[in-house]
Amino acid sequence: MWHLIIRNTVARRGRLALTLLAVLLGVTFVTGSLVLTDTSQRLLDDQFRTAAAGVDLTVRDAVAFDSAMGVEVERDPLPAEVADRVRAVPGVAAATPVVRGKGLIGVGGKTIVPAGPSLLLSWDPAPVGPFTLRAGRAPVTEGEVVIDAATARRHRIGLGAEVTVRAERTKRLRVVGLAGFGPGEGLPETTVALVTLPAAQRLLALGEDYSEVAVVAADGTDVRRLRSAVSAALGSGYEVSSSRDVAAASAAAAKTQISSLQMMLLALAAAALLVGAFLIANTFSIVVTQRTRELAVLRAAGATGGQVMRSVLGEALLVGLAASVAGVGLGVACAAGLRDLAGVFGMTLPGGGLVVTPRTFAVAFVVGVGVTVLSAFGPARRAAAVAPVEAMRRSSADHLSGRAGWGRTVAGAVLTALGAAGLSIVLAGPGSVVVLGEAAVSTVVGLALLGPAVIPGLVRLLGRPLGVAGVPGRLARESAARSPRRTSATALALAFGLALVSFTTVLGTSIKESTARSYAETITADYVVESARNEMLGGLPAHVHHHVSELPQVAVASRLRYGHWKDGQSVEALTAVDPVTLPRVTSLHMVAGRLDAVAGGGVVLAANVARERNLKVGDTLAMTFSRTGVQRLPVVGLLRDRDAQALSTGYVISLDTYERNYREDVDASVFVKVADGVSGADAKKAIERALADAPTAQVRDQAAAVAGRNAMIDQVLGLVSVLLMLTVLIALMGITNTLALSIIERTRELGLLRAVGMTGAQMRWMIRGEAVLVAALAIVAGVGLGVAFAAGTVTALGRTTETTLTVPVGPLLLVVAVAALAGLLAGLLPARRAARLDVLTAIATS
Repeated sequence: MWHLIIRNTVARRGRLALTLLAVLLGVTFVTGSLVLTDTSQRLLDDQFRTAAAGVDLTVRDAVAFDSAMGVEVERDPLPAEVADRVRAVPGVAAATPVVRGKGLIGVGGKTIVPAGPSLLLSWDPAPVGPFTLRAGRAPVTEGEVVIDAATARRHRIGLGAEVTVRAERTKRLRVVGLAGFGPGEGLPETTVALVTLPAAQRLLALGEDYSEVAVVAADGTDVRRLRSAVSAALGSGYEVSSSRDVAAASAAAAKTQISSLQMMLLALAAAALLVGAFLIANTFSIVVTQRTRELAVLRAAGATGGQVMRSVLGEALLVGLAASVAGVGLGVACAAGLRDLAGVFGMTLPGGGLVVTPRTFAVAFVVGVGVTVLSAFGPARRAAAVAPVEAMRRSSADHLSGRAGWGRTVAGAVLTALGAAGLSIVLAGPGSVVVLGEAAVSTVVGLALLGPAVIPGLVRLLGRPLGVAGVPGRLARESAARSPRRTSATALALAFGLALVSFTTVLGTSIKESTARSYAETITADYVVESARNEMLGGLPAHVHHHVSELPQVAVASRLRYGHWKDGQSVEALTAVDPVTLPRVTSLHMVAGRLDAVAGGGVVLAANVARERNLKVGDTLAMTFSRTGVQRLPVVGLLRDRDAQALSTGYVISLDTYERNYREDVDASVFVKVADGVSGADAKKAIERALADAPTAQVRDQAAAVAGRNAMIDQVLGLVSVLLMLTVLIALMGITNTLALSIIERTRELGLLRAVGMTGAQMRWMIRGEAVLVAALAIVAGVGLGVAFAAGTVTALGRTTETTLTVPVGPLLLVVAVAALAGLLAGLLPARRAARLDVLTAIATS
């Protein structure tokens, strides 16, 4: 039987080629996603492990938690005597003070502002320091600096050049060395300035304090016992951690974005495989139908139904194995391309050699083989169920119509109705995202089952315009209606791809438009000063607000800060405001209480947050801050949801409360109201002059401020849309494959049409018309599903964040046009093949 399976697979390799390609693309996507994220995570682990390789313990200020939402919390500096106290502990070989902070590098009068952080560190040689010299020497005096080799190369900074390092204080320094990090020239999208310890303390205005103490244990000392001894010597106000634990925590914080990217990529890979599954099932269904007589001969010769079924599944297994092998190799090669693509959309990932784990191979083969075999199971079961005598009576022209049985139709109708009901519940108000997800699954399965029953009517309805093309158009319509199972599977594959594209487009546009609307209605400031890097937690030095507020052209300047706090195991964000000046640059609507009451140390909640938590004015909320631990803040007001959305969080505290609980001393935004009688242009010029010493600050009007807030959405949507085109490509391959196989199936019929006078051009138009009709079905179903479930998602999200449905007509029409054109192109090769059939040979085909 295996010899027969291999022979049949090789003999029909042309028919299975596009099926193999669809599986290959899906496996490539899965493999590339896993390799990319595994590589990025391994490189981050290696980087942070390298940074702590020569250090046994790290002493820092104690905090309630290390990081939140991928950002490490800022800790209070350590007093100068801490290092001396650590050195006095038996078993400590060395205790080295270390300073870490933020510092911009400027050269030639221009400040370098990378997409990532700008680091200022005290220089320490190995084993304490993670950076190694690549050229020059270490800094010795306070007027010298070592910069990372990547920045030096990118901005043509050589040894001996003068640069400006800008932190809390600014100083011109001479470059005496270039350093690398591990095997690389530096950290991705980061600038690094390394100076002497006194210089770092002076630039960061730390006095004699420092950020942490790096501890090296004496030879033969048990590090765990040493850790306990150092902790006992310092007391509870300090955190003594294994340097490996510190490195792991830092790596975990940095991996947050990568984990989200991995989930997104694997979800898109699953979508590609789902679309590919329709193509696989359709291909095997057509191939099995064409082999009906051959399989009947096998049955007559003694083969059992089980053997016939295993022969079909064996072919699927071989296709899956071949596609998985090729897909793994191509996926590894494409991982670097995915990394570059993510970089184009603003998601910077660490560079380095690719990491391929055994798990990647296992997942790729399980997915590739599993999807192929499971997709072929239905056609294989139908092949095994056909009686030999019945099958021998059939010709390839008299194939199974593929019409759905009553059981399948009823099940499909029920599931589709349940999906529609779930969507209606969400749109009506009481439903949730979970209900919406269940409705989506039910609808997809229901349509797949119900499709063959409703396709003939839909095809004849949508195919009426083809009647203007004469006989070829009408024949194209009837051909599609005559094989409902084949047409349904082909159209649904493309429909699901288009549904995902439409869903992403509508949802993204709705979120962006809602953000813009709520911002415009709430923020009445004329200008907003923000970080050019769109840093959510800050980026503006504290003096920016001071300089802007003192300008005669400015009536009022109100600053905002953001922070994280822990609520049990989850992390939330909050906004810190000045309750006196904020009402002058915003139009806030309090549902209950007063905003100015936060000055006494309270918190204002968004109305939806209060409902979820069952809180009201007068209650208290326990909030865990990294610096001060659990603080119980009284609820002093409830803010309208739209206004809270404009302020970016559902929790609002005062700047005074913020300063008591956070170490960070940077602003996120400064809202500016222009003074009466001053033109906007004059005020903007004055503000820009005042910001000359703050290179990261940028003056924005409302449109630019909204664009900055939507930048991350644009990046994610751009990447998702590009990758979703893979699913559309696979679905279009399905149209080509289905039409090509149907031409083999209808060889005699096409020959008779040519014999009675149909020209080659008319034949080509007929096949192309069928392809366009399938694409039209997919467009109607796909765009309809995408818009409907995007509306449901917007409604569900609107319960916590005020979001309004916005249907972008232009982009959706572009999707429709591209899909229709692609459907036409998908029919070119099959149409050409049909037109070239030899008439006599075709008529003689049984």
